[in-house]
Amino acid sequence: MAVWWLCGMCRFHFVSGGDDNMVKLWDMRRRECVYTIPAHSHLISSVKYVHGPGQFLATASYDNTVKIWDAMDLQLVHTLEGHENKVLGLDGSPDGQLLATASYDRTWKLWAWDELASL
Repeated sequence: MAVWWLCGMCRFHFVSGGDDNMVKLWDMRRRECVYTIPAHSHLISSVKYVHGPGQFLATASYDNTVKIWDAMDLQLVHTLEGHENKVLGLDGSPDGQLLATASYDRTWKLWAWDELASL
């Protein structure tokens, strides 16, 4: 299971992803899941709140993809394809310019936010 606090949005919310292929938004005040996204076709290995040209939630999965979600409305913005095996992890650069992904295929990729706009 992957878990990440949505520090930039609200201190009472966090997201999780796991082997049910769903991303869940949890509200700690209500102690319940308040939103579920059928995000991937396989296990979700990583979830991360990242800054780019906005605020996003990034999810990595064993379906070989990374998905970028708008952090405000949780709508899918981009699907990143290019790894040949399950994606194990991801992280954003401190300056918000890049997203790094690492895969079981023994590769890592750097994705530039300005290039994602043209996909």
